[in-house]
Amino acid sequence: MSSEVVSDVFWTHPDSVKLLNAFHIVLLMDNIYKTNKYRLPLLEIVGVISTGLILSVAFVVLSNEREYNFVWALQKLKGLLLMVDHHEVIVCDRDLALMNAISIVFPEFHNLLCRFHINKNVKARCKMLVNTTKARDVIMEAWENIIDSTNVRLFEDCVKHFEPVCEPWSLFVEYVKKTWLILHKEKFVKVWIDNFMHLGNLTSNR
Repeated sequence: MSSEVVSDVFWTHPDSVKLLNAFHIVLLMDNIYKTNKYRLPLLEIVGVISTGLILSVAFVVLSNEREYNFVWALQKLKGLLLMVDHHEVIVCDRDLALMNAISIVFPEFHNLLCRFHINKNVKARCKMLVNTTKARDVIMEAWENIIDSTNVRLFEDCVKHFEPVCEPWSLFVEYVKKTWLILHKEKFVKVWIDNFMHLGNLTSNR
């Protein structure tokens, strides 16, 4: 059913569009949750220029954080691009609706996950489930070794080391595996993400 009610708003600036088409290798997407006057999600899309500085590409006010809202927003973004190839990277949080939308609208792009937010979530879960500071430090060091693995063999060895270190806290191991390693390791572990030109951008946190 058609409607004349405005539900989502996408806006950008002509200069931002020009810069986007000059520097479109890496895009960062961060969905800011209900921090504005109207308590609506705000999707911020940021690009990175050749000197490492960032540029604001576009902002999108969304009525909902559902897949179809993100698909609409990304289709508007795609309409600004004069060309799309297989070298671009999009970095975002583990927002499944946004990730699904990226795969639909930009199947050519490589979707990486924000390391800052991954580590923040893993650390928070570790603090919640592991009862001593010393054990948490050892576990987080083992976790960092996993995500910094430079080859597949080293990754597998680090995971094997991680499991006995966390053995007393099986719920934490289950969380790490099911939430991050099994489904998404190719999106944030060094051995896989370094196959793509991310220009050192491993976080959506500006």
